[in-house]
Amino acid sequence: MVTYAAVQPPVSVSGLGVVSAFGTTHAAFVSALLEGRSAVAPIVGFDTEGCRTRIAAQASGFEPTAWISPMKLRRLDRTGVYAVALTRLAFEDGGRAPQPDGDDQSGVVLGTWTAGGQSTQQYLAALFSGGPASAPALLFESTVGNAAASLSGMEFKLRGPNATVSHKEASGLAAIVAGVELLRAGRAVHLIAGGVDAVYETFFKAYDRFKVMSAEPTFCPRVAPFDAERSGFVLGEGGFGLWLHRNGGVVSRHGQILGASAGGAAVPLNTWPDKPDTLARTMNLALEDAGLSAADVDVVYASANATRTLDATEAAALKTLFAGSRTVVTSVKGALGESGASGAASCAAAFLCGRAGWVPPIAGLEAPDPAAAGLNLALARIAVPGPIVLVNSFASGGALFSVVLRVAN
Repeated sequence: MVTYAAVQPPVSVSGLGVVSAFGTTHAAFVSALLEGRSAVAPIVGFDTEGCRTRIAAQASGFEPTAWISPMKLRRLDRTGVYAVALTRLAFEDGGRAPQPDGDDQSGVVLGTWTAGGQSTQQYLAALFSGGPASAPALLFESTVGNAAASLSGMEFKLRGPNATVSHKEASGLAAIVAGVELLRAGRAVHLIAGGVDAVYETFFKAYDRFKVMSAEPTFCPRVAPFDAERSGFVLGEGGFGLWLHRNGGVVSRHGQILGASAGGAAVPLNTWPDKPDTLARTMNLALEDAGLSAADVDVVYASANATRTLDATEAAALKTLFAGSRTVVTSVKGALGESGASGAASCAAAFLCGRAGWVPPIAGLEAPDPAAAGLNLALARIAVPGPIVLVNSFASGGALFSVVLRVAN
């Protein structure tokens, strides 16, 4: 007699909030991705003279005062504004009515790589230049990493779990995995889960000094995931949130999260995973959690970000599951850059582009690396072959996360 592991209940996705370099509407986000456009451009907002890298995918068209009053803005950094905006957008998309008396059944789980950093930069600059009297007291409360999630909870009176997850580049998907587990455990009925990040001067210049980002002067194939000539990742920013609820019996608006997993690769700090077996194991765990196999997967949103090691390692891992198959493999990081919000951005793209009937191309990919031979890479937009999507997010330092989604018709 064969005993099968119990399949965990799905979690429904009833709203999506998108704050991206392409704008804050679903239509603008989907259109840009399906056209293969990239938001990578020269940095604005601070001087990059003397930097090796001078490009990023910034949300430069985002207007904070459209979401937060000028008086409140004095207390927030950009990640806090992104968190408030994505939450409001997800609620509006999901048709959630305002709760003036607060909501004890709803919470927030956000992932971030940079939250609190911009406020810390501004606070310390004032402190060191003018002493304690010059340090902006109003900004002090935003110098901690959990400020963005807390602000979202306070703004919308969400009194359920409020948590911040930080696993560098994988933070956004890590938060979604954590949110799924909280809902399955009955700790909340509804959650906003996703990621927020911002490109700011100190953070950018620290990574520039490490020489880990692409030194290309503008967007080109050398900043495209899986391209043979790729030369390193480009930073991105924005906020992407999923309005989740645990009543997964019916596919809700955008679809469902069927499975989730977390793993780890034994690599040094700041080093990309270099052995495909740990990545393949994490993907298989998510599939097992969903009660599915690799043959059921229609689309993969890869973690590939144009770094030499990560892309090659993930390609090798994907080939163990999908080599020669119909499964389409894409990545949004040629369009949006790399950030702690990128895994959540991949989920948003999977639902929104999937509901539009398409898989977006890998922006800028011209000559695929031979290491990816055998994978069905999206060189142009492709009609979706089916509703099951695997999303990966793998961080430097070895944090690994995968989720399995079912996109609604």
